[in-house]
Amino acid sequence: MATPMTAAQAVAQLKKWGLRYVEIPGWATHNREGHGAWGPVNGFIWHHTGADVKDGRAYAASTLYNGLSDLPGPLCHFSIGTDGTVYLVGWGRANHAGGGDPAVLAHVQAEDYSGQLHPTRGNSNGVDGNAHFYGVEIQYSGGHEMTAAQYAAARRLSAAILDFHGWSERSVIGHGEWSSDKWDPGYTPGKIMAMPTVRADVKATLAAGPGGTPSQPNTGGGTSPSKATAMTLSDAVVVGAWLKAQWPDDKGLADGKITVNTAIGSTYGHARAAHEGVDALRKEVADLRAAVVKLTAAVAAKGA
Repeated sequence: MATPMTAAQAVAQLKKWGLRYVEIPGWATHNREGHGAWGPVNGFIWHHTGADVKDGRAYAASTLYNGLSDLPGPLCHFSIGTDGTVYLVGWGRANHAGGGDPAVLAHVQAEDYSGQLHPTRGNSNGVDGNAHFYGVEIQYSGGHEMTAAQYAAARRLSAAILDFHGWSERSVIGHGEWSSDKWDPGYTPGKIMAMPTVRADVKATLAAGPGGTPSQPNTGGGTSPSKATAMTLSDAVVVGAWLKAQWPDDKGLADGKITVNTAIGSTYGHARAAHEGVDALRKEVADLRAAVVKLTAAVAAKGA
């Protein structure tokens, strides 16, 4: 448990960690005071906005600052644009975490867990998360990966908060790890990122320090953590247009998707068939070579 940073301390941490930031006018005193507690704080929650945003500053200054018709702002403390810019939206209690699992809160407070957190309570039957967590809204839909610049900034922003409070990477969680109603931050519709991988990358960033360069994040070739650790065999993955064009009559590819299980099984089957075909071809070539040798010898003998 910790006393929340002041607005001035938050800005100092952003500067210390070299984050590019923009202050939305009024942010330092903009909060939900009088509508619940603020502090002690225990951690930092990552969110996605649920929409792709073209003008990061305008979105932060309007939707995130003012809120929605049924949810007054601020809707976060920080927001990250597609270019990695951090927007300061509000300070104090903010409407971002909502209700969540008390067991998750206990784990974050104690920093005694490993792996992905799986909450069993949500907004309607959980405990107040707005009192206990800082929150960042990363400006993307969640239906695809965030940009590389956003992921780098989110890791560095997390490290800045952890550094101030002396917390470990286990104080950083996804909204979908806090509330059973949520799945953000996502990488494909309805699927939360592999947060253990996120935490490993945050740990590396924190260990490298404000002026250091952390080891390359565990992206698996993408811009955000490997989806493999958060994917099941029944998940559907999108196939390329080329694949559908090659087999236009394949009804299994009609919707442009194929399950991981089918893809792996199909890949194995085709690879094995190809391997067996190559073996058979090698045998045929060897037999042909032997026949040519015999024929050559026979022709030579006849000529003699």
